[in-house]
Amino acid sequence: WIRQAITRAIADQSRTIRLPVHLYETISRIKKTTKILSQEMGRKPTEEEIADRMEMTIEKL
Repeated sequence: WIRQAITRAIADQSRTIRLPVHLYETISRIKKTTKILSQEMGRKPTEEEIADRMEMTIEKL
């Protein structure tokens, strides 16, 4: 819970325009998934591949 509190504080204070914390966490997951897929495939993954790995629709991505 300490890590979560620190992450939320950074998310709340680090941006000029405040994003909801859940959105900040989703963006972080997308970046991490993109990096992992890039390493696995040796190329930039498509939006479809990222959405599939994250089990979400392209529209939500």
